[in-house]
Amino acid sequence: MQEISNKKFFKNYAFFILILLVVFSVLSYFIIVARKSWNNNLAITVQKVLDEKEADRWKVEEPIEIKKPVTVNCAAYKLSDSKDSAEKSVIIVRIVNYYGPIPAVYIYNHNDDSVDFIGYSSLHGRIQNQLMNNKSDKRREYWQELVPSILKK
Repeated sequence: MQEISNKKFFKNYAFFILILLVVFSVLSYFIIVARKSWNNNLAITVQKVLDEKEADRWKVEEPIEIKKPVTVNCAAYKLSDSKDSAEKSVIIVRIVNYYGPIPAVYIYNHNDDSVDFIGYSSLHGRIQNQLMNNKSDKRREYWQELVPSILKK
């Protein structure tokens, strides 16, 4: 059996650690760069859902950082309303439904702690009508009740 010297072992170990650091640095860079694009594209998606409900009323603004672990599947943004001056936020949440995970959009009014379900993103036609007309959707109600605790600081 061939023995390896301590000097050669530590050189190999240092080389391996250097390769790992380079790989993790490159991956971290891409994650940081992609985060801005991810936030911008989600804001555009939320704006489309809001415009389908009532055009030219709401405007999605800067993202809100959510620091709760349950919120891996959601993103929140500040919202300006042309008909109301109350402080509002909009949140997009991936909920599981009959047809798989679907992003749902809610508006949260900070003044009276009310949450309004607006609609589903990227869902159209007969399936959207079927889901929107189902007033007793427990999954949608669950997330609607959870939104205030997600957005409160």
